[in-house]
Amino acid sequence: MGFRQTAQHKNGKGSFHQIGLVRGQFGNVPEGPWIKFLQDAGFDGWEEASWELDLRRCDTDAGAAAYAKERVAIARQHGLEIFTVATHLQGQVLGDEPSCKTLNFCSGKGEAKAAYKAWRAAGNKPPRTDPYFVPESVGKLVHAEALKDLQACVRYAGHLSKLQDRKVALPGFVGSPANCWSHWFLFPPLPGNIEGYDLPDVRQLSLELLVERFAPVWDLCKQYGITFDLECHPSERAMGDIESASDYISHMCKAGYEGVVGFNLDGSHMEWQNVSVIDFIREFKEFIHCAHVKGVWVAREHCRAGRLGGHRPMGHWTNGWNFVTAGTARDANSLEDIFIELNRVGFDGAVSIEWEDNDADQFAGAKAALGNCRRADLPPSGMKHDEMLKG
Repeated sequence: MGFRQTAQHKNGKGSFHQIGLVRGQFGNVPEGPWIKFLQDAGFDGWEEASWELDLRRCDTDAGAAAYAKERVAIARQHGLEIFTVATHLQGQVLGDEPSCKTLNFCSGKGEAKAAYKAWRAAGNKPPRTDPYFVPESVGKLVHAEALKDLQACVRYAGHLSKLQDRKVALPGFVGSPANCWSHWFLFPPLPGNIEGYDLPDVRQLSLELLVERFAPVWDLCKQYGITFDLECHPSERAMGDIESASDYISHMCKAGYEGVVGFNLDGSHMEWQNVSVIDFIREFKEFIHCAHVKGVWVAREHCRAGRLGGHRPMGHWTNGWNFVTAGTARDANSLEDIFIELNRVGFDGAVSIEWEDNDADQFAGAKAALGNCRRADLPPSGMKHDEMLKG
């Protein structure tokens, strides 16, 4: 059967599952008013955006315990819980090869950005053919900061779990080491040998590097009883399909991280790739430790920018897909099907709305998504109805 976040099932305020809201897309809203909005709208809790937290307080076990106590007290004041701690930015930074793209996710309080600024101030410039280049010295700081943050998140989630008597997972990204993602389209072909010299398969090498880079995080997860759950997604080693997800989870289990490494379900990254989120749930039922719902609109006819977006920004009207408010008529995923399938495989825990809709107000959209989840999230049947047809 599936994963249980709590020993006993917890109903939501208006649904079978508890429904939370992901903080990440609301970074423009001060935390205090945002939490009050959650309370007033009837949410059951939220997912922390770890990059907003004071993670340096969690560099020790005692510090993490004290910080978690403060955060849980804030949640309880508003009748809420903290369901998960998002680690998407730091996970991407640790997994990817360092660049200005991942440096941009690093904290302004750390050493990496300051080192890059000093490197540029000394008259250095990135190569014209590699505008996002960072020197090796900066790259090492980029990875070191991400690792330190992720370990702090593990300690923090461990103490949140104890205080709330629930398994608080770390949903996040793992990036794509060795630039594996850039080779998803196999032209030019990937050579296995050049002039008599063998070349490693970048896809296999990427998995090996993930274990090397994340081992200190996942070993700490074992110590604290925490799961680290990849949200399969383009730009990740598991790209939002069942095949690459199978490669990822099989390798991590063989590396000794079965039960620690899993998935954060998010069907919005699958439907536009013509992958069934329902089949994903069935395939990986024992590895899904947390879940998001996020709507996605998909062009069913021709479109100007295609499914890959034509180098246009996220949310652009020419794209062949865009994120929308979950459960609306535009959503290509079915909330009912997702909740029913999660129940069928035995997943029991909170589900968080990751609201991201460039065509709707964020507060109105979040409330609409909550209402849609409540309508779709019925308690599972405890009987076989045909057996009731008795004379």
